[in-house]
Amino acid sequence: MNPTTQPQSPLAIGLAFCAGLGLTLMIVALGLGVISDAETNVNGLGVFFAAGLVMLIGGIGGWLGVARPFQNFDDINLPAEDDHHHVAIEPHDEHAVVEHKAH
Repeated sequence: MNPTTQPQSPLAIGLAFCAGLGLTLMIVALGLGVISDAETNVNGLGVFFAAGLVMLIGGIGGWLGVARPFQNFDDINLPAEDDHHHVAIEPHDEHAVVEHKAH
């Protein structure tokens, strides 16, 4: 089976969700920082942003370590191997008349 078509492990999916949640936390912290007034405690927003950054970096790093997308990839400059099970297409004449039999 081709490694690029195998389903991801639950660990890889969890790490990808962790990275996505971290990015979401960062965006929400930045949005709250933009709409907040001058008297708002910005230290709390900084903690949310830093936590999101740690989650994003940890999730991406962990996902790269588990999924290893750089290890298995298709090189489009090389012809396909026989184990890809490609179906050969027969040449045909586009102007040929095809008779259909009535049943």
